[in-house]
Amino acid sequence: MTITQGSENIANPLQKSALYKKGLCDYVINVASGCIHGCTFCYVPSTPVIRARQPYLKDKGVNDPQMDWGKYLFIRKDLPEKLESSLVSKRVWHETPAGKGVVLLCSGTDPYQNKQTADITRMAVETLLKHNKRVRILTRGLLWLNDLDILVNPNVTVGMSIPYLNDTLSRQIEPGSPPPSLRFKALLEGRKAGCRLYVAVAPTPPQITLEDFIFYLDKILEIEPEVMFWEPINARGTNGKRMLAAGLDFIKPIMTKKTWAKHFIEQWEAFEKAANSTGCLERLHIWPDQELTGFVDSKILEYWWYKPTSEHWSDYENQEDLTNLRPSIT
Repeated sequence: MTITQGSENIANPLQKSALYKKGLCDYVINVASGCIHGCTFCYVPSTPVIRARQPYLKDKGVNDPQMDWGKYLFIRKDLPEKLESSLVSKRVWHETPAGKGVVLLCSGTDPYQNKQTADITRMAVETLLKHNKRVRILTRGLLWLNDLDILVNPNVTVGMSIPYLNDTLSRQIEPGSPPPSLRFKALLEGRKAGCRLYVAVAPTPPQITLEDFIFYLDKILEIEPEVMFWEPINARGTNGKRMLAAGLDFIKPIMTKKTWAKHFIEQWEAFEKAANSTGCLERLHIWPDQELTGFVDSKILEYWWYKPTSEHWSDYENQEDLTNLRPSIT
């Protein structure tokens, strides 16, 4: 597969984010545009950011920035210098109760997908730690293991997206990513080194059952994650088109809003039951889509949109335990 590659400049690498509604962060940094992992389900190509940049990306040789996701990568080489300048001049640091002032690398690309992005990510993390910022890494890549000397830090948490433990299924859905078996092994190495860890159980395909979730959680608890995020595959819009183009016919039954919402709720119930069975319910953090409004009680949705995660950062060590107030989808 031919990859359209190059570099690009940006004005400010540090952007405020609404991802506090997923308990992830208050700021995001993206070290590149595009992502060569090319996960078929990825929501990023459908975001307003990519849609608004389609003319720009076409000028760089990308014919269809949404359907060609995985076939282009433009590195932001000047990011570390601009990040330093931004942090020096920044007077107010935004913190929400759920976002905790955390900076996420990355929301729109994988920070450790190749050596180029890994090098920039390392410099960005060093800069953020120099300014005493909290950092969240989210990746499917393995190169973060080369940076344990800086990632083993109380102000850093490293997470990997592992929606299942089936390497064969992974090759169908996320062909450009390292298989789940290697991601799990990487997390075990990170745990041994003393790294703070979490897992994104996302997005889970429709064939995952209660029994699958129980097996999964029993295994994933070996790495002692501080939190486990969860959401199912969204097969509507461009996401669904790319999955169908990849031959993933199993998503056909969940391509309408009604069937998608029904499936979301069913898997949500199964995931919570599995977590209760394996004794890790308090570590779960659900990512409910805003379009579940009308299908799920609004109090449950709002609880998850504004709830801090079970992770403890230095300023939040004594945060209120909301476990007993937790509403159940079941």
